[in-house]
Amino acid sequence: MSDRPAIERVFDLAVYAPLGLVLSLRAHLPRQVQQGRQALENRVQLARFIGQIAVREGNKAVVKRIEARRGDELVRSDVTASHSPVDPAAAGPETVSSALAADLPILGYESLAAVHVVERLGSLSDDELDRIHRFEATHRARRTILAKIAQLQAR
Repeated sequence: MSDRPAIERVFDLAVYAPLGLVLSLRAHLPRQVQQGRQALENRVQLARFIGQIAVREGNKAVVKRIEARRGDELVRSDVTASHSPVDPAAAGPETVSSALAADLPILGYESLAAVHVVERLGSLSDDELDRIHRFEATHRARRTILAKIAQLQAR
């Protein structure tokens, strides 16, 4: 081993090594803390990003399922309606409104939020936009939808 006396080696291990470790930590600890913080923040940011993508894709899947279910319900209601037509004089305003909404080019129109209607308006023809405009103006009069229709018809 070393040709130093045992007492000096014990002193090295008991006093100088801990002292050196403390001084080393004091010099390097802030950098280690910063590296740890940065690594954790990067992982949290990545997890948040992946979570946002998962939520967005999940929402799309839910909307598709709801639209498919509403489409099935509309088909069933169309079959039922063809056997018993709606008499506007005998029906309440909600029944007439629902019957009119069934003729609109967007499935489940009455149950959609304005933002979901606006997303679909760009793919419609001018005639379809006119039908939705008339329905919206006489029923709910949502300004967002009416403004988007006006914007699309102006192009």
